[in-house]
Amino acid sequence: MATKIVWSKRSECNLKNIFDYISRDSEIYAIRFITKLIQHTESELINFPQIGRKVPEFYNTPLDFLKEIIFKGYRIIYQPQIELKQITIIAVLNGRMNIQKSMGI
Repeated sequence: MATKIVWSKRSECNLKNIFDYISRDSEIYAIRFITKLIQHTESELINFPQIGRKVPEFYNTPLDFLKEIIFKGYRIIYQPQIELKQITIIAVLNGRMNIQKSMGI
């Protein structure tokens, strides 16, 4: 059974905000960027579900199980659920953002 990728409501909202920000300059570039981000993320995680690193800000916290991959300065935070063969994308954040504040922690 293949790994299933699920995008949370928060991650979808994050993608929309990124799209809106980029599209202020160019809607074409915004579409390209979001498309490439999604394709890269899904391809990496389907082929290599354990590829990411643990999120450093969450070491020794209840969220220590979350992992991340990076795409062009954006952090894709996800929860691997190996037993369910599913990965849930929790958030997509600019690497310069405060992760705890951005995720409401």
